[in-house]
Amino acid sequence: MSEAQATIKAPILSIIAQELLALIKSDAALRELQGANASRACYFASGTVTNAAPQNIVEANSGTGEIFYQLVVVFDTTAGAGNFRIDGPAAGAALGQGIPIPAGSGTLTVTGNDNIRNFSMIAQGATTMPFARYLFK
Repeated sequence: MSEAQATIKAPILSIIAQELLALIKSDAALRELQGANASRACYFASGTVTNAAPQNIVEANSGTGEIFYQLVVVFDTTAGAGNFRIDGPAAGAALGQGIPIPAGSGTLTVTGNDNIRNFSMIAQGATTMPFARYLFK
């Protein structure tokens, strides 16, 4: 490497190092802001879904005007199969009357206030579906 090449590379490396340092500093500030503004769990509930009637999200339909970001439903290992819908009409207990929820443990995530407000789930046949859920704002 010639002396001229070494002279050219040193300033470039200095600029790259300064830019990386600025990126790291702004990334930390961005992460702090994201953490402060992150969605937060605000309602927890647990229960069992049967085939008697579709179950919806009471808090999203209470008329308080609360806006929800996400719904997370976790089904127990003993849960039977079921159906859910997010488009308005209630899920039905028969196969094909909603999007199938397979039997066994699993997680269902619904994003968006309208989808959460329209969400309903029901067990298929004579099964039951023990679950726990969180609503996020």
